[in-house]
Amino acid sequence: MYCNNMNTDLYPEISRLIAARILNQPLTDKENEILEQWLSASEENRRCFDEIKTMETAAQLLRLQQNGYGEKMAERFKEQAYSNSFRRKSFYRHVYRFTAVAAVVLVLLCIGVGIYYYGDSESQQKQQRVASLIIPGDTKAVLKLADGHTMFIKDQDKKQLNQIIDSANHVANASSDIQIPLHTLSVPVGGEFQYSLADGTKVWLNSDTELRFPTTFSDKERHVYLTKGEAYFDVSKDKKRPFIVSTTQGNIKVYGTQFNVTNYENEQFSTVLVEGSIGFKPAKGKELRLEPSQRLTVDNDSQEIKVETVDTSLYTAWKQRMFVFKGQTLEEIMKILARWYDFTPVFSSDDIRNIRLSGRLYRYDDIRTLLDSYELTTGIHFSIDQKNIIISK
Repeated sequence: MYCNNMNTDLYPEISRLIAARILNQPLTDKENEILEQWLSASEENRRCFDEIKTMETAAQLLRLQQNGYGEKMAERFKEQAYSNSFRRKSFYRHVYRFTAVAAVVLVLLCIGVGIYYYGDSESQQKQQRVASLIIPGDTKAVLKLADGHTMFIKDQDKKQLNQIIDSANHVANASSDIQIPLHTLSVPVGGEFQYSLADGTKVWLNSDTELRFPTTFSDKERHVYLTKGEAYFDVSKDKKRPFIVSTTQGNIKVYGTQFNVTNYENEQFSTVLVEGSIGFKPAKGKELRLEPSQRLTVDNDSQEIKVETVDTSLYTAWKQRMFVFKGQTLEEIMKILARWYDFTPVFSSDDIRNIRLSGRLYRYDDIRTLLDSYELTTGIHFSIDQKNIIISK
């Protein structure tokens, strides 16, 4: 193909300019002149540029940029940066260099590797399937006010969220007997969200989660409803008003604490206590008190309740934007990843589902990082086809 004839000495500079042009990033007059001279130098150069621009890899690069993927990577580095102002400046320079280099590398891949696969239609289709875009989720939620109004909330809107709720017409009198209206915060698949309730309690919501809560709490208790999904609670202490989380399996009564609740449909219910004290009261039965580092589970079929001591970090790592797996079945792992990366796992045979694996992955990293490591250690093969990940031996 045309790009195979490109002078290798020009790879870095021209690739950088091509990447900038594809991403609609500003170029100086001199840079535009250099790129235009290269494009007009030969018909092969023009066709090479057109091929790169229309390739799936370049299209993915553009979509990543439009979805703020570079900013998410920068935010990850920012969290690890030192507070020293000089080092902060150095950090930002490195981030900018990183994103620029990443774009150039992808274009070089298009030129040096991608064209090879585009030599025949069968290879081209295979390459497109393998390169299908499955990217990490981001901070987002849908707020449904008690009066029925609905709005989409992004990370930059979080500061306005309390103002939006406070300005709602349904402001209840906390000391009255009138039922306090509830708002609903829903986090879709491929999302996460953090919110502070009226009493200062902090709540982290994982993907595919729904929390119902009042604008203000009553004088007697603080009551919220985790109708589905997963949430981590850091509850503000208030001895006069107990904090209660209602779930489909029962109520969790809080005595000043931090804990995680998993309440997904068709999955085992569990709550893990990090610190403090909580009591779980099923629909039928007495309240069970948990101590720190204990995990309570409820069997979906028998409704049997089990309490065990665990490593809490395995169940709360998502709050720190990490996936941590330890001896879990591949089916469980893929189900957890699917909620964040928004894909459908497809198993070629049932025996693969029960293979137990471990691993770690930063939530904003490419999912292939973990899948490739599994391929190397187990021989299992993962192929990406649109929004499906096909798992086979």
